[in-house]
Amino acid sequence: MRHLVVGTAGHIDHGKSALVHALTGIDPDRLDEEKRRGITIELGFADLELEDGRVLSFVDVPGHERFVRQMVAGATGVDAVLLVVAADQGVQPQTVEHLEICSLLDVRHGVVALSKCDLVDPELAEVVALELRERLAGTFLDDAPFVRVSARRGQGLDALTQTLAGLFDRIAPRSSEGIARLPVDRSFVLKGFGTVVTGTLVSGRFREGDEIEVLPGGHRARIRGLQVHRHKLTEAAAGRRVAVNLQGLDQAEVPRGATITHAGALGTTRRAWARLTLLPRAPAALRQGGPVRFHQGTAVHAAQLRVLGPIDESTLRAELYLEEQAVLAPGDRFILRRPAPVDTIAGGVIVDAHPPRLRRPPEECFAPAALEAVPALRLRLDRSAAAGRSAADLAAELGFKPERLAAALREMAGSGDVEQGGGRWFVATAWNGAARHALEIAADFHREQPLSPGIARETLRARSCSEMPQEAWRELLEGLERQGRIRLDGEAVSLPEHRVVLGAEQQALADRMLERFRRAGLEPPDPEEVVRDEVRASALSVLELLVARGELVRVQSRRLFHAEALADLRAKLREYSAQSKTIDVATFKELAGVTRKNAIPLLEYLDGERATRRVGDRREILG
Repeated sequence: MRHLVVGTAGHIDHGKSALVHALTGIDPDRLDEEKRRGITIELGFADLELEDGRVLSFVDVPGHERFVRQMVAGATGVDAVLLVVAADQGVQPQTVEHLEICSLLDVRHGVVALSKCDLVDPELAEVVALELRERLAGTFLDDAPFVRVSARRGQGLDALTQTLAGLFDRIAPRSSEGIARLPVDRSFVLKGFGTVVTGTLVSGRFREGDEIEVLPGGHRARIRGLQVHRHKLTEAAAGRRVAVNLQGLDQAEVPRGATITHAGALGTTRRAWARLTLLPRAPAALRQGGPVRFHQGTAVHAAQLRVLGPIDESTLRAELYLEEQAVLAPGDRFILRRPAPVDTIAGGVIVDAHPPRLRRPPEECFAPAALEAVPALRLRLDRSAAAGRSAADLAAELGFKPERLAAALREMAGSGDVEQGGGRWFVATAWNGAARHALEIAADFHREQPLSPGIARETLRARSCSEMPQEAWRELLEGLERQGRIRLDGEAVSLPEHRVVLGAEQQALADRMLERFRRAGLEPPDPEEVVRDEVRASALSVLELLVARGELVRVQSRRLFHAEALADLRAKLREYSAQSKTIDVATFKELAGVTRKNAIPLLEYLDGERATRRVGDRREILG
């Protein structure tokens, strides 16, 4: 069953609600005050099921200038507009403003109804129709079907129904791709069911049992039930008016203006870049920025506008600062109104909902191409440089379903534009640049310290690309090793051609220091003292070389032991384990012939080597 969502538009008292009632048999005015005063205050909803099973879902909006906020909320997600103009009044201020709002929200289809034709003679109705056609010239309703009707007498209702049905042939079915987003336009409690919200599902799909998140706020719940056109369904797709029964939430936690989405799929923001289209009546001062009311979806926020520069005569590059968190994604349409006097002055499209803080953003960030998948990804990966971005972060920022994101990244990877490492994505220039920089620093390190077998991995990361996450860094190094561009030896990184060659004097120095540690056994000298006693610039480098070769073993940060002494200690432990599988500190001191100063570090070293395991105050001897 295919659905189209049709929003009404037009001036107050031009018969929008009466026309919807006459078409559907459902009175969209729900409130007693609306019925008593005869004006629409809140959004109203009604469905018309056509003979072939297709459904027209109407969103009836208020026509009074005080309720434009509700009108904008009702226009969210509509496929087409039914513009209603009374034959006895013609085009009025809210006719114009509603038409402008629909244009700014990128509504592209509609039908025009000349209502109350029973109240005027045919000649006057024709004059009003001509004036209306003239007013619609150049708008998206320029060539829209035009129907004369009277809700009170039923005149033209069949023709209007057939004309509205013709929209199905002109409007392509809405794709259900994308992250599920339901801007809430009603929230209420239904006895026996709990909290129910309604709205137009603008993208994605919901299924019964899905875990959802309410944004802003972050409240989570499960979908207990779904209804579309008063029919209970297990799944609802984009382009439908949906009622969602939420399990585990109070009504106050899901107010109008909130967005329902899948848990963790989207985030919120208080700052965005946008392409802004000014209406002709917008004050000249707006080009300098200032306070505005920001309408997007069913939400309204106070905001501050910062103009970044012109695109053309009526279009600006702009930055918006919102007073509250909002759910925004690239491609979202919005309306700007003045706080005082209250009127619509502009609208536009979000190009970046999580922009970097730049005084002068690049112009390409505001180009239409910046809303396409691959250019949008490239812009964000360029910004992140060697830090990279996770696929989940990119999907939430761009409002992409994981499948769409994966397809775009595969396309970019196929052309060599991106690299993946450590669960993150990197623009290829940043990934390859980090590799080149690492090789340069390794070469510099070899020149500065020719006796060192290599630079430590983390030291190299800190000097070349500290922002790169450790897992990605590990994969970068492993990739360079596979390519034969570096050699990895434990924590040391070296170039393949690097070899440590000791001269005669350096070899003699190494032999002396090694013998000093060998003689000391398990009560070794302080390494700093050994280096100081040699009074040679290369003494420290030679000492570190002995550690790298494994001839000396570092236990904690300030103790070095000869490898033979540690091997003898392990042999004594194995021999002792024949009489006892555990050993305490006092017995270990006696067995090793060491003081407590070295006993504890040695036991902790043996724990780390899995030769022993601490159990209370004793050690279990392993293996």
